[in-house]
Amino acid sequence: METVAARTSPVELTGLTGLTPLSATTGGADSQEIYNVLRGRWGVVAPVDMEPGVPAWLVMGHAEISEVMRNEAQFSRDPRNWRWHYDGLLSERSALLGISPREPRSSSYHHDGEKRRRLREPLDDGLAALSERTVVAQVEEVSMRLINSLGTSGEVDLVPEWAKKVGFLAVTSLFGFDDEVAEQMMADSARIMHHTVEAVEARTRMGHSLMAHVEARRAKGGNDLTATFVRHPSFHDDGEVADSMAVPLIAASEFLTAWIALTLRLLLTDKRFAARWTGGRVALDDALDEVLWREAPAANTPLPRYAMGDLQLDGKLVRKGDALVMAVAAANQDPRVHTGDVWDEVGNRAHLAWGVGPHRCPASRQARIIARVAIGRLLTELDLELAVEDHDVAWIPSPWVRHPQALPVRYRRARSAGTEM
Repeated sequence: METVAARTSPVELTGLTGLTPLSATTGGADSQEIYNVLRGRWGVVAPVDMEPGVPAWLVMGHAEISEVMRNEAQFSRDPRNWRWHYDGLLSERSALLGISPREPRSSSYHHDGEKRRRLREPLDDGLAALSERTVVAQVEEVSMRLINSLGTSGEVDLVPEWAKKVGFLAVTSLFGFDDEVAEQMMADSARIMHHTVEAVEARTRMGHSLMAHVEARRAKGGNDLTATFVRHPSFHDDGEVADSMAVPLIAASEFLTAWIALTLRLLLTDKRFAARWTGGRVALDDALDEVLWREAPAANTPLPRYAMGDLQLDGKLVRKGDALVMAVAAANQDPRVHTGDVWDEVGNRAHLAWGVGPHRCPASRQARIIARVAIGRLLTELDLELAVEDHDVAWIPSPWVRHPQALPVRYRRARSAGTEM
């Protein structure tokens, strides 16, 4: 079936009314509702607005996303290749500048080819050398510190007081940050990823904190991940070290938060899944994987790809310089790869939550350890009961990340309760 999109690019569609805002795909109670509407109208590649009047293609098919992610020669991560930058169309106040600056930052996140390989190598090497025992110990320490700050019973919101803090504080401690600086960076990461008007200022402030920390490690040395990065020969200067550190830290602040919060919600609200977990018939890793299939914390990849030439994708004419956003949450529900039966999917990790190709997430192993240990420790130490009806849960206003705004629970200390991690 021929559509308007088959003859035009999303930039040329701005004259049409009713382009769906990207944030609509993450903010509803049903995580697939808007994706399904878009698929029904456009197919697996649809025009959307990243913010009002700033269009992009939303890629929703598993095969199509895999094709784009694997081909950095045709689909670049360098924001200089985005026509809205080189045509000067983006407002200086746009929140998109927090993730897609006019000039790429010195991290593998914003580069392709040889420069991407050079900047990615220290990240891969540093994380590979990080022992699982070290990560577990750090998460256990942070987890128990947060749990011990609670009373023996009461109410607590698990999103700001647990999911957001435990992952970020564990990751920042691995980099050697103190809690005060970590809390500021955690707030700034949220401003960037929640697409607020403070996004650019937040990213600048975060950059200053990172650079000060890198310079301190350069002067005094140390044994944390920052010191490992500082010593790596592939980095040419401290700016590259600081920019490269920002990527896992922002990911920890937002995507790890979402993964932990969504898994806790699953175990607190899905009685069938929770019963199988507490009965030992599925492992905590299975719950974590089910969330990656069902919800995908990084619902839409926060840095688009940019077309390096005119091409056809799902019958749509993608113009050189067009932005393409990968709707990972939609692709993970693609019926070509996903049955929809939760029990058939146990152990299936063909989802795209970590990406594929040269920009695949380098920290998937560490993220899984952190999420597993943090959730396991919380459920071992506390008996939890959701304090609101699940249908009353609201979702954060981000075009990129999906997780509940709040997850209030009643708790009581129950050290002997829980399951093996």
